[in-house]
Amino acid sequence: MVNPLLKRVPRSIRANRWLVYGSITLVLLASMLYATLNALVVDIDASMARFENESQIESATFLPQKPFVDLSAFESEHQVVIESRREVDVAVAGGLTLRVFERTTRLNIPVVTAGRDVRADDEMLVGQTVGTALNVPLGTTMSLMGHSFTVVGFAAVPDYMYPIRTTDDAGIMLDPKAFGIAIVTPAALDDLAPEALTTWHVRVAGGVTATARKVLAETVGLAYWQDIAANPRFTMATAKIDGATSVSTSMPLVILLLTSLLLAAAQGRMVRVQRAQLGTLKALGYSTWGLVLHELALPALIAVSGSTLGVLTAILSMRPMLAYMASYFSVPSYVTTVPWNAALVGIAAPVLLVVPAVALVAVRLLAQTPVKLMQTTVISSRPGLLERLFHLRRGSFRNRFVVRAAVRGLSRLALLTLGAMVAGYLLLFGGAMRDSMDTLIRGAFQDFRYNYTYVLTAPQVDNPWGGEPLTIVPVTTMDDQLTFQAMGLPAASTLFVPRDSTGQTIPIDRVIITRALAHKLDLQLGDTWTMRQTATGKEVTLTVGAIAELYTTAAVIMPQQQLNGIVQAPPGSFNALLSTTSLQIPAPKVLMTLSMAQSRAAFDSVIEPLWIGLGFIAIAAVLIALVALSVVTTLTVDEERVTISLFKVLGYRGEELSGMVLGSGVVAVGIGFLLSIPLLMISLARLLETTTSGISFSLPIRLSPLSIAVCAAIIVATYFVSLRAARRKVLGVQMAVSLKTARE
Repeated sequence: MVNPLLKRVPRSIRANRWLVYGSITLVLLASMLYATLNALVVDIDASMARFENESQIESATFLPQKPFVDLSAFESEHQVVIESRREVDVAVAGGLTLRVFERTTRLNIPVVTAGRDVRADDEMLVGQTVGTALNVPLGTTMSLMGHSFTVVGFAAVPDYMYPIRTTDDAGIMLDPKAFGIAIVTPAALDDLAPEALTTWHVRVAGGVTATARKVLAETVGLAYWQDIAANPRFTMATAKIDGATSVSTSMPLVILLLTSLLLAAAQGRMVRVQRAQLGTLKALGYSTWGLVLHELALPALIAVSGSTLGVLTAILSMRPMLAYMASYFSVPSYVTTVPWNAALVGIAAPVLLVVPAVALVAVRLLAQTPVKLMQTTVISSRPGLLERLFHLRRGSFRNRFVVRAAVRGLSRLALLTLGAMVAGYLLLFGGAMRDSMDTLIRGAFQDFRYNYTYVLTAPQVDNPWGGEPLTIVPVTTMDDQLTFQAMGLPAASTLFVPRDSTGQTIPIDRVIITRALAHKLDLQLGDTWTMRQTATGKEVTLTVGAIAELYTTAAVIMPQQQLNGIVQAPPGSFNALLSTTSLQIPAPKVLMTLSMAQSRAAFDSVIEPLWIGLGFIAIAAVLIALVALSVVTTLTVDEERVTISLFKVLGYRGEELSGMVLGSGVVAVGIGFLLSIPLLMISLARLLETTTSGISFSLPIRLSPLSIAVCAAIIVATYFVSLRAARRKVLGVQMAVSLKTARE
């Protein structure tokens, strides 16, 4: 008995094109986002886990103060694996710097992602990120320090999953066109750089490094120690994946919720318009559930078709997305498809959300008796409680009509508010990221008056190279969740000048923490906290004397003499240099070098793809707003057809009627946009707190009045564009509609 009713579905589609195609678009977008983001997270997670296992990722990097007496015996006794690795930075044409490693065989083993492994001393592997970013073809010949090497493959190294030049300050910004890695044979590195820097790496059974650090400190001494969990080259990759995980479900769910409410409202309107026919069918013997199933046919078709198209789009875009991710994460792609469970959820979730929402509305209306359904629908002239509260007796008829229509159509206004809030949230997200990055970049370099930073492998007393000496000591929180720097500066430092929130210089005669560290540890002026030296494990308790407005690094700054005393370094010693010009320091004495020019270029390289991503978000926001607002406004016209027809009989013009029927919507759109501002600030703060919890970096959350004004103008303009279809429907309502309704 239900089958003949299904013949009405094509007619319903033709009569409600905006609703059908707009809803399919929203469902497609939600399913595509869910399937794509979850697939990327699952694929990269699975690839990272396999990569870490196959490549034997280290537990920590360290620099010993003296050589091992018997390395093999030490490894056997303490159940650890230790291997050294040499490296040298080589400048290549086009502003590219390659960090060339010798190929290791026990720890941090390179994994070939394309091509083959090195077999000769004149062959090399290039890092996956730089190879992808610069489109380096296999077989290319590259000259490194006068030696020619042939690129035979691309590779990924586990402790360089996020291949950045340095692990502090602005060095955390990835610039694959300016920095990358390369792997050659040990013999080739002997010829290339006989005095290359040697770093040591340890892998501990079970991943617990505290005991290994203590034993190594007692056996060979530690000049430097960094857990892999504190290495930004590893943690930045996991943090970005965590960020994608946090939005992989929430954003598609919000879009599906909006779609469900739109379809429920639309289906309720269809039932009310057809109540006489449905009452007749019910009187002829059709069951309530049979009619409900008929009303669910269109929403189910929308949900299934939209979700299926969304998942198919995600499957087709998966390989290009993973290829794009490969230019930012140096991780082999072992899995390159949408998992079946993500595909099933992407298809089933819209159906399970949309169909029940519509069913609730249909059951409530169709549960009435046939006689009740067949009765002529008449809007009660008795004002409701909320309407009586407004005392609508003064003012022009037009204004009173608009207010009364708004009060009687609160459900429609709620949908408009929700649609504007979702779209406004996405638009403001782009504006907030733009303003936050602008604040970060402007503040990143204002305290720095140097161009180069040299971190040395061991403390020095004499300084034959020049520059301003300082002491840098890696420290960690007591729970080992955050590793940051303690910096000892000379009291008369002219190259690093910390400033407070008012822009005033802070004298280096007290303990100063950066704003990034204050945010992460929730510290205020005068607070006392305890930290631990990463190399020795000794605890240090300090009191906050001032807060510097610096977000690019979590650090504590104090007089150099005070820090040297804490770490028991020789008086007047230093282990780093700041300089305005390049210094000629022997390579074996330099642990890392940071150029501010390179850091600025890295910031610029990050900004360009960020703008592209924000542009796509803005397009999605406008699309969601256009679809949602258009559906609601056309629903408003459909529900007010009789009133519009009656006003036309009384002589009202079409444009005047459009303003009266649709005039209250702009207020709802404005309220939705205003509600999106606090929602954005709260959710963005939580998102950044989660994704940067273990990173020595903090992004200031800013949203300027200009960004708010621009986003508001876009939302309002989108709303007025959406009114065009509704205005055409107002003009298309015939005066005979009211007469037919009265006759019925």
